[in-house]
Amino acid sequence: MLVGVLVALGVLGAIALLVVLFLQRGRDGMDLSLGGLLRVYLYLASLAGVIAFAIGLAGILSYVLAAAFGLDVVYGGQPPQPVPMNVAPCPPNVAGCTPAPVPPPVFIKDNRLQQQAQDLVRGVTFVIFGGVFWGAHWWARRTLAGVAERASGLHRAYLILGTAIFGIATIALLPMGIYQALAFAIVPPDQFSFRPGAGEALSGGLAALPLWLAYLWLVQRALRGDNRTYAAGPGGGPPPEPAPVGARIGPGPSSRSAGAEATPPTERL
Repeated sequence: MLVGVLVALGVLGAIALLVVLFLQRGRDGMDLSLGGLLRVYLYLASLAGVIAFAIGLAGILSYVLAAAFGLDVVYGGQPPQPVPMNVAPCPPNVAGCTPAPVPPPVFIKDNRLQQQAQDLVRGVTFVIFGGVFWGAHWWARRTLAGVAERASGLHRAYLILGTAIFGIATIALLPMGIYQALAFAIVPPDQFSFRPGAGEALSGGLAALPLWLAYLWLVQRALRGDNRTYAAGPGGGPPPEPAPVGARIGPGPSSRSAGAEATPPTERL
């Protein structure tokens, strides 16, 4: 469930980011040079690495929740098994009565332990791969642009996009997962219906929540940095106007103190 939500939101967000940057190709907009396109790729690849990390984190959380609260809560109840058929025997003293052969019932295999192990393997794989992928592209961004890249419009768009993706995933999955877990614990079971588990929604929401909070904190820090950039001391206000270039220091050339005073020709004699 988390895989589908994050992939869909990531693709839609990347398309929206490219459209907005293309429409704002002016000041602090999209640079269509090779370096500008490389910066766009590094940000999109960094976001893809974070999404892969979130998918792996959800798998690890599913394994941990199943080990702590049981397989039924995360993966649902055990699949219903067939009831053996009962055939009445032949009445006594009845000639020619032969009981029909009864085929043995085919029991359904419980694959929940295998699914739990698969979630653990998937989670560890995606966490390692997503972390390495994000770290490599983060280092490339730092090397390419330096610290000043944090003030660019592309960096701010990357933070807003990550906040929106993981915020929507959190609000879509976490309440549903909590509802399913509470319903499994409170509502009495029905023997004629299968109860699905809360593992996919609950683990996905719990995995998206810290990433959403991290992106939201980065956005707030960027806003505080912008406010400090345009503040003039504790009271705030616009920055002071710079001094005019080439300003003259000292008295003008018309002043009597500028240079030696001219002497009339009659006073030289």
